[in-house]
Amino acid sequence: MRKPDEMEKHHNYVACRNAFVFYSVVLLIWSLWSFIETREAGWKFIILLTGVAVFWFTRVFYAHKTGQQ
Repeated sequence: MRKPDEMEKHHNYVACRNAFVFYSVVLLIWSLWSFIETREAGWKFIILLTGVAVFWFTRVFYAHKTGQQ
């Protein structure tokens, strides 16, 4: 197994970013639709908030670790 070069790393970064945005938007729309119908946030909203929290915690952690505050 070889290490990815810079172009492959960039492609993986773009793919992960696009997938995160897609899932976040879909979960947000689904949560809003469900909230309008039932007046309950449900698990969809909790999953969305957890995913966004993990994303931001990871960003802050690695920015602090590398000194890029």
